[in-house]
Amino acid sequence: MASDQQAFQRIAGSVRRIFTAREDPEMRQTIEVLKHTAVLRGLPGRVLRDVAGIVHRREYRRDEFIYYERDPGLGLYVVQTGRIRLLAEDDKGAVHELRQVGESDLFGKLSLLGDFRRTETAQAFTDASVLGLFRPDLKTIIKRHPGSGAEVVGALARNLAAMEVELIRVLIEKDGKLEALRLIDNAAARVDHMSGTDASSV
Repeated sequence: MASDQQAFQRIAGSVRRIFTAREDPEMRQTIEVLKHTAVLRGLPGRVLRDVAGIVHRREYRRDEFIYYERDPGLGLYVVQTGRIRLLAEDDKGAVHELRQVGESDLFGKLSLLGDFRRTETAQAFTDASVLGLFRPDLKTIIKRHPGSGAEVVGALARNLAAMEVELIRVLIEKDGKLEALRLIDNAAARVDHMSGTDASSV
């Protein structure tokens, strides 16, 4: 029994080495970027390989736009190299920089889970390379690798839940606990009563 288990472990190790050797440098670099992305950090290597195998690599020149505020969103992006500016208009139409994102940072994640309009504009601050993961890609992962798909969706759900908790904390600091909870509850009630089409127009 012990010898069978040792033989199996040797075979499994050989298979892992073969697949690792077959990964080209671009694939290894992509996996490394995904591994350090906050939302995906801690996911098993097999999941990261499945994601790395279907992401879309895009190159942008400095000042080139990736998407615009209020555009229909199709998915998220991860910065591979360079920096991206996230911008938004105020009520008077003036454009302001919200923040910049760099290597392994992720942006546009809401659009991976639903047909939501972009809440900001994304523009290359420097020459940049980004990895795009879109809704059809997520469906492909779920179909071909159900375990990996579930891991990715779970990671996104945990991240969005943590973001909501942090938003509540910020609102409590700004407006007090009762008003913050009322705002969140009202928002939740509105979402519960929206159709899919109405929700996507946010």
